[in-house]
Amino acid sequence: MKIIPFIQRSTSLAAVFITAFVISAKADISPEAIALAKTVSAKLAPAKTIQLTASHKVDPELSASAKLGKGALNITVKRPNQCYVLQPAGAETRELAYDGKTLSLIQPELKLHSLEALKANTIEQFADAMDERFGFRPPVAELLSSDLPGQLFVNATSASVTGKEWVGWTRCERLHIEQDGLSGDLWVSVKDKLPRRLLLTFTGIKSQPKWDIRFTNWKFDSAIDESLFGKRAAADSQLTPMLKSR
Repeated sequence: MKIIPFIQRSTSLAAVFITAFVISAKADISPEAIALAKTVSAKLAPAKTIQLTASHKVDPELSASAKLGKGALNITVKRPNQCYVLQPAGAETRELAYDGKTLSLIQPELKLHSLEALKANTIEQFADAMDERFGFRPPVAELLSSDLPGQLFVNATSASVTGKEWVGWTRCERLHIEQDGLSGDLWVSVKDKLPRRLLLTFTGIKSQPKWDIRFTNWKFDSAIDESLFGKRAAADSQLTPMLKSR
Protein backbone atom coordinates (compact mmCIF):
# COMPACT_ATOMS: atom_id res chain seq x y z
CA MET A 1 0.00 0.00 0.00
CA LYS A 2 1.23 3.53 -0.64
CA ILE A 3 0.30 5.85 2.16
CA ILE A 4 2.77 8.54 3.43
CA PRO A 5 1.93 11.00 6.29
CA PHE A 6 -0.90 13.37 5.84
CA ILE A 7 0.58 16.85 6.21
CA GLN A 8 4.20 17.52 5.37
CA ARG A 9 6.22 20.22 7.17
CA SER A 10 6.40 22.55 4.19
CA THR A 11 4.98 25.87 3.09
CA SER A 12 3.94 24.60 -0.33
CA LEU A 13 0.21 24.49 -1.05
CA ALA A 14 0.46 20.83 -2.06
CA ALA A 15 2.12 19.86 1.22
CA VAL A 16 -0.89 20.62 3.41
CA PHE A 17 -3.13 18.02 1.77
CA ILE A 18 -3.54 14.46 2.94
CA THR A 19 -1.16 12.00 1.28
CA ALA A 20 -0.65 8.28 1.22
CA PHE A 21 1.11 5.32 2.74
CA VAL A 22 3.95 3.31 1.20
CA ILE A 23 4.30 -0.37 1.96
CA SER A 24 7.26 -2.58 0.54
CA ALA A 25 8.27 -5.45 -1.92
CA LYS A 26 9.31 -9.11 -1.20
CA ALA A 27 6.56 -9.88 1.25
CA ASP A 28 5.13 -12.60 3.48
CA ILE A 29 1.49 -12.09 2.52
CA SER A 30 -0.88 -14.66 4.01
CA PRO A 31 -3.61 -16.23 1.83
CA GLU A 32 -6.20 -14.83 4.27
CA ALA A 33 -4.84 -11.30 3.78
CA ILE A 34 -5.02 -11.62 0.00
CA ALA A 35 -8.55 -13.06 0.20
CA LEU A 36 -9.77 -10.20 2.42
CA ALA A 37 -8.26 -7.58 0.13
CA LYS A 38 -9.92 -9.23 -2.88
CA THR A 39 -13.26 -9.25 -1.05
CA VAL A 40 -13.04 -5.50 -0.44
CA SER A 41 -12.02 -4.94 -4.05
CA ALA A 42 -15.00 -6.95 -5.28
CA LYS A 43 -17.26 -4.67 -3.23
CA LEU A 44 -15.72 -1.37 -4.37
CA ALA A 45 -14.45 -1.99 -7.91
CA PRO A 46 -17.80 -2.28 -9.76
CA ALA A 47 -18.97 1.17 -8.63
CA LYS A 48 -18.67 3.92 -11.24
CA THR A 49 -18.90 6.59 -8.54
CA ILE A 50 -17.99 6.44 -4.85
CA GLN A 51 -18.67 8.96 -2.12
CA LEU A 52 -17.54 8.66 1.50
CA THR A 53 -16.51 10.57 4.59
CA ALA A 54 -13.07 9.90 6.09
CA SER A 55 -12.90 11.32 9.61
CA HIS A 56 -9.28 11.45 10.62
CA LYS A 57 -6.90 12.38 13.44
CA VAL A 58 -3.17 12.89 12.97
CA ASP A 59 -0.65 13.09 15.82
CA PRO A 60 1.05 16.50 16.09
CA GLU A 61 4.40 15.20 14.83
CA LEU A 62 2.84 14.63 11.41
CA SER A 63 0.68 17.73 11.21
CA ALA A 64 1.55 21.31 10.42
CA SER A 65 -1.86 22.53 11.65
CA ALA A 66 -4.17 21.55 14.51
CA LYS A 67 -7.24 22.22 12.33
CA LEU A 68 -5.94 20.13 9.43
CA GLY A 69 -4.79 17.36 11.79
CA LYS A 70 -8.34 16.26 12.58
CA GLY A 71 -11.83 16.41 11.15
CA ALA A 72 -13.63 15.18 8.06
CA LEU A 73 -12.46 14.59 4.51
CA ASN A 74 -15.39 14.43 2.09
CA ILE A 75 -14.29 12.34 -0.89
CA THR A 76 -15.98 11.83 -4.28
CA VAL A 77 -14.49 9.61 -6.99
CA LYS A 78 -15.71 8.90 -10.51
CA ARG A 79 -13.96 6.07 -12.30
CA PRO A 80 -11.70 5.77 -14.03
CA ASN A 81 -9.76 8.92 -13.12
CA GLN A 82 -11.68 11.77 -11.50
CA CYS A 83 -11.52 12.86 -7.87
CA TYR A 84 -12.71 15.64 -5.56
CA VAL A 85 -11.83 16.11 -1.88
CA LEU A 86 -13.14 18.75 0.50
CA GLN A 87 -11.36 19.20 3.84
CA PRO A 88 -13.39 21.70 5.91
CA ALA A 89 -11.13 23.54 8.36
CA GLY A 90 -12.45 27.07 8.70
CA ALA A 91 -9.92 29.55 7.34
CA GLU A 92 -7.65 26.61 6.42
CA THR A 93 -10.25 24.75 4.32
CA ARG A 94 -8.74 22.84 1.38
CA GLU A 95 -10.20 21.50 -1.86
CA LEU A 96 -8.61 19.09 -4.32
CA ALA A 97 -10.22 18.70 -7.75
CA TYR A 98 -9.00 16.45 -10.58
CA ASP A 99 -10.77 15.90 -13.91
CA GLY A 100 -8.32 13.49 -15.55
CA LYS A 101 -6.17 16.23 -17.08
CA THR A 102 -5.77 19.07 -14.56
CA LEU A 103 -5.10 19.13 -10.82
CA SER A 104 -6.59 22.05 -8.91
CA LEU A 105 -5.78 22.73 -5.25
CA ILE A 106 -7.78 25.53 -3.66
CA GLN A 107 -7.64 27.34 -0.32
CA PRO A 108 -10.89 29.31 -0.73
CA GLU A 109 -10.77 31.30 2.52
CA LEU A 110 -7.12 32.30 2.07
CA LYS A 111 -7.74 33.00 -1.64
CA LEU A 112 -4.83 30.87 -2.81
CA HIS A 113 -4.74 28.13 -5.43
CA SER A 114 -2.50 25.97 -7.60
CA LEU A 115 -3.34 24.63 -11.05
CA GLU A 116 -1.24 21.97 -12.76
CA ALA A 117 -1.57 19.90 -15.94
CA LEU A 118 -1.48 16.24 -14.92
CA LYS A 119 -2.76 13.41 -17.11
CA ALA A 120 -3.69 9.99 -15.72
CA ASN A 121 -5.97 7.20 -16.91
CA THR A 122 -6.77 5.73 -13.46
CA ILE A 123 -6.95 6.82 -9.83
CA GLU A 124 -3.75 4.89 -9.05
CA GLN A 125 -1.91 6.57 -11.93
CA PHE A 126 -3.16 9.92 -10.63
CA ALA A 127 -1.90 9.14 -7.12
CA ASP A 128 1.50 7.99 -8.41
CA ALA A 129 1.87 11.04 -10.66
CA MET A 130 1.04 13.38 -7.75
CA ASP A 131 3.56 11.60 -5.54
CA GLU A 132 6.31 11.76 -8.17
CA ARG A 133 5.79 15.41 -9.09
CA PHE A 134 4.66 16.98 -5.83
CA GLY A 135 5.57 14.55 -3.03
CA PHE A 136 2.05 13.84 -1.75
CA ARG A 137 -0.93 11.70 -2.71
CA PRO A 138 -4.73 12.09 -2.74
CA PRO A 139 -6.54 10.74 0.34
CA VAL A 140 -6.83 6.93 0.66
CA ALA A 141 -6.31 6.49 -3.08
CA GLU A 142 -5.22 2.87 -2.52
CA LEU A 143 -8.67 1.88 -1.25
CA LEU A 144 -10.36 3.55 -4.22
CA SER A 145 -8.08 2.23 -6.96
CA SER A 146 -9.16 -0.35 -9.54
CA ASP A 147 -6.48 -2.73 -8.22
CA LEU A 148 -6.96 -2.56 -4.45
CA PRO A 149 -5.01 -5.76 -3.56
CA GLY A 150 -2.08 -4.75 -5.75
CA GLN A 151 -2.01 -1.27 -4.25
CA LEU A 152 -2.39 -2.46 -0.66
CA PHE A 153 0.51 -4.89 -0.79
CA VAL A 154 3.00 -2.88 -2.85
CA ASN A 155 6.25 -2.90 -0.83
CA ALA A 156 4.72 -4.82 2.10
CA THR A 157 7.10 -7.04 4.06
CA SER A 158 4.22 -8.97 5.65
CA ALA A 159 0.45 -9.00 5.86
CA SER A 160 -2.01 -11.09 7.86
CA VAL A 161 -5.56 -11.14 9.19
CA THR A 162 -5.25 -10.87 12.97
CA GLY A 163 -8.84 -11.56 14.01
CA LYS A 164 -12.20 -9.85 14.47
CA GLU A 165 -12.72 -6.59 16.38
CA TRP A 166 -15.36 -3.88 16.74
CA VAL A 167 -15.15 -0.46 15.12
CA GLY A 168 -17.97 1.41 16.79
CA TRP A 169 -21.00 -0.85 16.38
CA THR A 170 -19.53 -2.68 13.37
CA ARG A 171 -17.88 -6.10 13.67
CA CYS A 172 -14.75 -6.13 11.49
CA GLU A 173 -11.86 -8.28 10.36
CA ARG A 174 -8.48 -6.64 10.97
CA LEU A 175 -5.86 -6.73 8.21
CA HIS A 176 -2.35 -5.93 9.49
CA ILE A 177 0.37 -4.86 7.03
CA GLU A 178 4.02 -4.24 7.88
CA GLN A 179 6.82 -2.44 6.10
CA ASP A 180 10.14 -0.99 7.18
CA GLY A 181 9.34 2.06 9.30
CA LEU A 182 5.57 1.80 9.02
CA SER A 183 2.65 -0.46 9.91
CA GLY A 184 -0.93 -0.28 8.72
CA ASP A 185 -4.13 -1.79 10.08
CA LEU A 186 -7.31 -1.91 8.02
CA TRP A 187 -10.62 -2.91 9.60
CA VAL A 188 -13.18 -4.37 7.16
CA SER A 189 -16.85 -4.88 8.05
CA VAL A 190 -17.78 -8.55 8.30
CA LYS A 191 -21.31 -7.77 7.11
CA ASP A 192 -20.90 -5.44 4.14
CA LYS A 193 -17.14 -5.82 3.39
CA LEU A 194 -16.52 -2.07 3.47
CA PRO A 195 -13.43 -0.50 5.08
CA ARG A 196 -14.34 1.09 8.41
CA ARG A 197 -11.00 2.19 9.83
CA LEU A 198 -7.38 2.62 8.76
CA LEU A 199 -4.65 3.12 11.37
CA LEU A 200 -1.09 3.97 10.31
CA THR A 201 1.75 3.81 12.83
CA PHE A 202 5.03 5.43 11.77
CA THR A 203 7.41 3.04 13.49
CA GLY A 204 10.46 4.65 11.89
CA ILE A 205 9.89 7.79 13.99
CA LYS A 206 10.99 7.60 17.63
CA SER A 207 7.62 8.63 19.08
CA GLN A 208 5.75 6.30 16.65
CA PRO A 209 3.05 8.85 15.73
CA LYS A 210 -0.26 7.66 14.31
CA TRP A 211 -2.76 8.64 11.64
CA ASP A 212 -6.24 7.25 12.42
CA ILE A 213 -9.01 7.34 9.80
CA ARG A 214 -12.65 6.24 10.20
CA PHE A 215 -14.80 5.63 7.09
CA THR A 216 -18.53 6.36 7.02
CA ASN A 217 -21.31 7.39 4.63
CA TRP A 218 -20.26 5.11 1.78
CA LYS A 219 -22.39 5.74 -1.31
CA PHE A 220 -22.14 3.93 -4.64
CA ASP A 221 -23.45 5.09 -8.02
CA SER A 222 -25.57 7.83 -6.48
CA ALA A 223 -26.13 11.25 -8.03
CA ILE A 224 -23.02 13.47 -7.86
CA ASP A 225 -22.13 16.98 -8.94
CA GLU A 226 -19.69 16.25 -11.77
CA SER A 227 -18.66 19.90 -11.99
CA LEU A 228 -16.67 19.38 -8.78
CA PHE A 229 -13.95 17.48 -10.65
CA GLY A 230 -13.18 20.53 -12.78
CA LYS A 231 -13.62 23.08 -10.00
CA ARG A 232 -11.47 26.21 -10.21
CA ALA A 233 -10.66 28.94 -7.70
CA ALA A 234 -12.54 32.24 -7.57
CA ALA A 235 -11.35 35.04 -9.82
CA ASP A 236 -9.76 36.92 -6.90
CA SER A 237 -7.69 33.91 -5.78
CA GLN A 238 -3.90 34.16 -6.12
CA LEU A 239 -2.12 31.49 -8.18
CA THR A 240 0.79 29.90 -6.30
CA PRO A 241 3.30 27.30 -7.59
CA MET A 242 3.13 23.74 -6.30
CA LEU A 243 6.47 22.90 -4.68
CA LYS A 244 7.52 19.33 -4.01
CA SER A 245 6.97 18.68 -0.34
CA ARG A 246 9.62 15.99 0.14
